[in-house]
Amino acid sequence: MKALIVLLLILIHIPFANPMLNINTEKDDIYFEAEGSPYKYYDISTIKPLSKYRLFLFSENPERLKPYTYIGMERGVYIKPINEVDILVYSTDEENFFIEGSSGIKLKEGFNYYTFLDGFISGGDRLLIYYQLTSKWDSNRYKGDLFRGYGKIKLWKFSLLAGKDNVNLGPGEYGLLLSNNTEPYPMIKIQTEEPLKGLGYWDIVFVRGWLIEKRQDRDNPSILALRVVWKPFNFIEIGGTKTTLYEGEGRPKYRLDEYLELIFSTRDNITGSRYDNSSDASYDISIYLPLKKIFPSIKIFKIYYQEAASDVIAFWQEEDRGTFYPPFGIRFLKPAYQGGILMSTGKNVLRLEFAKISDKFFIHHYYPIEGHTYKGLSLGYPYGRNSLSLLLKHRYYPKDNAYLEYKIGGYKRPFEKSAKFTERFFLQITGSYTFSRIKGFLFFRADKVNNYDKNPLPNLYDITDEDRIIYTVGGGIYILL
Repeated sequence: MKALIVLLLILIHIPFANPMLNINTEKDDIYFEAEGSPYKYYDISTIKPLSKYRLFLFSENPERLKPYTYIGMERGVYIKPINEVDILVYSTDEENFFIEGSSGIKLKEGFNYYTFLDGFISGGDRLLIYYQLTSKWDSNRYKGDLFRGYGKIKLWKFSLLAGKDNVNLGPGEYGLLLSNNTEPYPMIKIQTEEPLKGLGYWDIVFVRGWLIEKRQDRDNPSILALRVVWKPFNFIEIGGTKTTLYEGEGRPKYRLDEYLELIFSTRDNITGSRYDNSSDASYDISIYLPLKKIFPSIKIFKIYYQEAASDVIAFWQEEDRGTFYPPFGIRFLKPAYQGGILMSTGKNVLRLEFAKISDKFFIHHYYPIEGHTYKGLSLGYPYGRNSLSLLLKHRYYPKDNAYLEYKIGGYKRPFEKSAKFTERFFLQITGSYTFSRIKGFLFFRADKVNNYDKNPLPNLYDITDEDRIIYTVGGGIYILL
């Protein structure tokens, strides 16, 4: 018995992890710092999550990524039953409050307590099994669950993942069409673990997900996503994303040989057809300006722009044959926009971003109520359809093991085709300090709301005449074993 206990303690405290292990999408303390690294000129980071190996390979300041960089990389065969423990505590005075891009953290009025515990089984160079357990307690109930879990195998430069996870696609703070705003869901994912070479570098991800839940429009739909990114030169990235909400109760099931039809949507706009699904598509471009030559303190300066549409006129679609709009043969109808800048200096990382989502997005005549949501949160941009938003985010590192960050932002919804709308402005402040393998943080947020929206769903509204000020405070610790 003593030998078993000793063995378990040794396994728990193994000071390394398999490099195939993904850094979960909600780890913004890691991703925002990595995006500001000048080494990102040589890599693509608009498909998340990224593996530990790939993310840390292009990090300029390993000290800022602690405690994760305390853990070495080992590809051997071993079990690490406990890898990380996260404890989060929040209190809010809003009935339903969510933190954008946090993989589905939703708070109830009053006290909220989360714990996350993860571990993995390493199968050598090409195999990994990962699990993350969670428990939540709020003023209403206690709940424990398998929050995230997957098996991952590497085949050449690709990985095949099957299990429960989420993704964040695009160059911005939050994915426009598919983001890490919701909690993980069952999926099969094929992704490049390292870029493909050929006239530059290429990154690809394909996701087939199951949104298993009871809904007000159609139970248990599925989500399909494809993103391709091309980096022909170090200073430019060009990407394209396609998502489709399909299947669900009363809708057709598809054979494997029909998935090309789903991806290219040649009959997507034929009402009532077998392929009449809810599809969105976008293109984006990111340009890295060499401002360091003029301003040596600026290590990276990126400008990005993304345009998306839920309906297009395209020459390959059956109803649009013979129609061609230069230069690519397509025309976006009622588009959505996202754009911004990302800049970093020695001690600062800054992002300024805007987004405009038209009223045509994220709903469909087969999915008219909840549409592109999961567990009550938007699968795409956090504020849902018919929204106009602005965000300023600035992180300052007084030391490599500590930072102070603030976000100033706001949104208006619905911003078109409505005489009544809600406006919400917020200030969010986060402070973090790392000691050895422990990272602690404190959180404060104040929201000023004009015409409060009582409906928590992102695609519906119940606008009132009430003006409110909402306070949310919290904190937590991350412990790597």
